[in-house]
Amino acid sequence: MSALLRQIPANIPQDMRKIRIENSHLTELPRGSFENVSALEYLWLNFNNITVMHIKSLEYLPALKELRLQGNKLSSVPWTAFQDTPALKILDLKHNRLDVLPEHALRYLPNLTYLDLSSNQLTVISRDVFYNWPVYQRSQRVEGQIEAISNAVLALHDNPWICDCRLRGFVQFIKSVGPPIILMNSYLTCSSPKFRAGKFFHEVELNSCMKPLTSALDTNLTVPVGLNVTLTCFVQASPSPAVWWTYALKLLRAFNVL
Repeated sequence: MSALLRQIPANIPQDMRKIRIENSHLTELPRGSFENVSALEYLWLNFNNITVMHIKSLEYLPALKELRLQGNKLSSVPWTAFQDTPALKILDLKHNRLDVLPEHALRYLPNLTYLDLSSNQLTVISRDVFYNWPVYQRSQRVEGQIEAISNAVLALHDNPWICDCRLRGFVQFIKSVGPPIILMNSYLTCSSPKFRAGKFFHEVELNSCMKPLTSALDTNLTVPVGLNVTLTCFVQASPSPAVWWTYALKLLRAFNVL
């Protein structure tokens, strides 16, 4: 397609099964972008400038099997949009700017065999994202029941994972996952905190988080101008918290608590 293309063409033949629009100036997928091509099975929209995807942008695409959105500028995806694409098997979202994956994200993708979320900005994910995925649920076979299950390839590498207690459940999921779910790269690495940067998930042990509990010996002190005063604050939390003293919204001093 022409590099000058700025919107989805309105005159696409109704019996079109494959569409490939790449390296254009597309910035959004509006509602009903492909409503006149309900026979569409393969949609490639790689390396455009798409930043917005309407919740009904995939409406009237019940036969869609493959959607590739690699190399765009999506910071979020309306995951409920995939209710309109029940046949979807391949979803490629690598090299975007996704920073959040809500717990319901994969609920409407029951037939995927390939999901690529690599090279985004994901930092923390709940393991419930995958526990709610029908593909994962089918893999948990009931005792004595035999069912043929297709493999599903999952790519999550090259994201800036924050390996603290918030990621504990996700790390446990990654360590335990196995066929029919196959990780494209099982060596996921931590980006932060600093002392864990570069470590593989299987090298770290993450403890549960503890909400900060604070207390102080004195909560209301009055002293003459010019005299020093000592303020004491006791904090319990996991991971180790930081304490800031402020006055009139001005930061006075910060401490790391051991």
